[in-house]
Amino acid sequence: MAELVNTPDTNNEPRKVLSLCFPTYNRGWCIKEQISRLISCPEEILGKIEIIISDNCSNDDTQQIVEEAIIEGFVCQYIRNETNLGMDGNFVRCFKKASGRYVWLLGDDDTIIIESLEKIVKILDVSDEYGLLHIYQKNNLQQDIIYVSDINEMAKYVSYYVTFISANIVNTKYVSVIDFERYMGTWFTLVPLYITALIKGGRNIVYKTRTFEDAKDYSRNGGYNFFEVFVRNFQIILKEFVGGNALNKDTFNYIKKDIFSFVWRNAKMIWLGNAGNYGSKGGFIIMFSFYWNTTYFWAKCIRFMPKYMYNKIHKKR
Repeated sequence: MAELVNTPDTNNEPRKVLSLCFPTYNRGWCIKEQISRLISCPEEILGKIEIIISDNCSNDDTQQIVEEAIIEGFVCQYIRNETNLGMDGNFVRCFKKASGRYVWLLGDDDTIIIESLEKIVKILDVSDEYGLLHIYQKNNLQQDIIYVSDINEMAKYVSYYVTFISANIVNTKYVSVIDFERYMGTWFTLVPLYITALIKGGRNIVYKTRTFEDAKDYSRNGGYNFFEVFVRNFQIILKEFVGGNALNKDTFNYIKKDIFSFVWRNAKMIWLGNAGNYGSKGGFIIMFSFYWNTTYFWAKCIRFMPKYMYNKIHKKR
């Protein structure tokens, strides 16, 4: 693992408010855009941010772009993995390198909006004790910022977006309590960390303001079995946090139904032959095994089946 760092002497400075991490692979053009945006950030805000770029052994021009930016004065920590650690491994690398009070993994193609970054840093600078700041992805909130102490209420705000790295900023102190190795291969190493912080933090934040632009590169999304990851893996992990002083059963069922709606929208496209980069082997069986006892599963199946059969018949002609 090679590291290139351009940081000022911080021995006499307070700990950074936020570690802003970009796990990346072969998206030099995205990293270039992120750097360009960050350079325009006010010095007052930049001084409170630790920027980490974790390059997962890219073979494009990512290294050259970052090194040239550092030579020109861009302050960051650049890590280049000697081998590709996989998505999960690179996420964990970022978490473990972060030294700020909070850590935000931002997708390399989710271009940051500087005005929102400024607001987030100011919000987090107030306290070290927030568990999770969730960047709300829906449009049904009247307030831009909500402080939430009830963990089940917060979990319902976050719902399945706990799987979306760019939507969650977590208190760094919870990184050390997670056994990331347990979750390697699930594609969701981040989820236990976010849920743990949500539960243990005591006070969380829902932040509605648009913070990053829509992803610019969907071509590499996927590479895994969609149903195994978003139905089986996610629910198995989520169940670990149900009971005792953690999430209650009502919250689990709420999120289970919410992610069903997300999965079903994508499942229809996959089953109609638009799978993209996602695997779908055994998809219906996986869905059935987790949702057979819900009325909403059967209602969707009944409505969808005629369209599916029509599509199958016409494809054979």
